[in-house]
Amino acid sequence: MSKYLKLSNYINFIINKLYLFLLPSIKKWEQKYYTKYSNQPLKYQPVFIIGAPRTGSTILYQTLTNQLDVLYVDNLVCRFDKTLFFGFWLSNKLFKNKAHNCFKSNHGDTTKCGLHAPSECGSFWYRWLPTDRHFIDYDDITDEMIEEIRQEITTVINYFNKPIVFKNLNMGQRLRLLQKCFPEAKFIFIKREPLFTAQSILKAKRKVGIKDDEFWSVMPRNIKELERLDSYKQIIKQIFYLEKQIIEDKNLFDGKSFLDLEYKNLGDDFDDTLNISQSFIGRKSKDIFQKADIKLTEKISLEDIEILKFKEEIDKLDWDNYNDK
Repeated sequence: MSKYLKLSNYINFIINKLYLFLLPSIKKWEQKYYTKYSNQPLKYQPVFIIGAPRTGSTILYQTLTNQLDVLYVDNLVCRFDKTLFFGFWLSNKLFKNKAHNCFKSNHGDTTKCGLHAPSECGSFWYRWLPTDRHFIDYDDITDEMIEEIRQEITTVINYFNKPIVFKNLNMGQRLRLLQKCFPEAKFIFIKREPLFTAQSILKAKRKVGIKDDEFWSVMPRNIKELERLDSYKQIIKQIFYLEKQIIEDKNLFDGKSFLDLEYKNLGDDFDDTLNISQSFIGRKSKDIFQKADIKLTEKISLEDIEILKFKEEIDKLDWDNYNDK
């Protein structure tokens, strides 16, 4: 381990210890803001970017949060995941309305971009939700959970008078919970051609060093069934069932609550996509920001035999109606 990494780990250790020591005082300080702002009507609806993994959700998240005047959980806020309002308050004091100008990530991780870069911050949601599965049904939802999530997010939105954009793909499997918390929430559902999504998932597995047939990333409700399949069937069905669940639970919300986007529109047509997203979210552009130079390409990069296996599995499923029978 390098001296720099050792120092970084030590600093993080000290910060975490200090945070835990101060946690009761911070919570007490937050309470006056919760009392005032969480009981007011919600000024803006939270926005959630959802979909299957490897569909362009991270670059979309980075671009929207960089160019639009919205709130988002940055890496600093995520350090204070147990006290969300304090995290946003501190981040605002340090960064104001500055653009993060971060358009790179390591499978969604933007740590190398600094504290103001957008974070998925799964640890915030794991305060209430299980870590061994992602689909949440009504039996998993409690009144206390709904109240606490609604209180924290409502307070942040109302205090700063801006919507929050979240990107945590697990939330696509938790729409039943979100409907209870925010019945009028907004969702940006991003999709990609299944073949290229599958190819990207397989390559991601190999990059992080796990077996081809070892399950990776967002888990649909039938995860136990999928874990028994070979890699090609598993990946295709992972994509299929993640999207199937979103489309099924989409009916819990008003039709205007969803904006459907395609990966291919993040390339040459991205300016149009940004304008559509901006209108959907309802926020203006920031005065000063770095425009993302997005160059997305779709090309086959696996062996022909692997592509053929993926295509065979794709053809077995109904991607128009998501009927697998």
